[in-house]
Amino acid sequence: MTVLRLLESVHGHLGVLAVAALLHPAIFLRRGKPMSAGVRLSVVLSTVGALLAFASGLVVYPAYREHVRATLFARSTTAGLLFETKEHVAFFVLCIAVGAGTCAIVAPRDAPDLRRSAAWAYAAAAGLCLLVVAMGSGIASVAGFP
Repeated sequence: MTVLRLLESVHGHLGVLAVAALLHPAIFLRRGKPMSAGVRLSVVLSTVGALLAFASGLVVYPAYREHVRATLFARSTTAGLLFETKEHVAFFVLCIAVGAGTCAIVAPRDAPDLRRSAAWAYAAAAGLCLLVVAMGSGIASVAGFP
């Protein structure tokens, strides 16, 4: 297995883990109760997890652009365009997760609506992250990459 394939695999696995991690604070913040230390840790770790998944994509991107992109578009224009879309949706996931985490952490104890809003934002980020994972898996299978 080449280094690029290994990094792509790690990136994909981090994406799958990010889906689960983003769901965790969505579940615990949904009632709007003040955050315990465990929920605060969940908020921080899930946001960091989404950041790591995105950052691993940035690490792989230069090699993708140089070695894979032309082949991907040659095999399937749809898959190539879907990959380009996937990148943008992944950025939305990161932005929503950071916004939700910030909202949850800075929300005053007497602001349950802010924590509920953060829960909805985390749920949206998890759903979009699942879409990104599905798009990546679909693109890899359509394009014939392992």
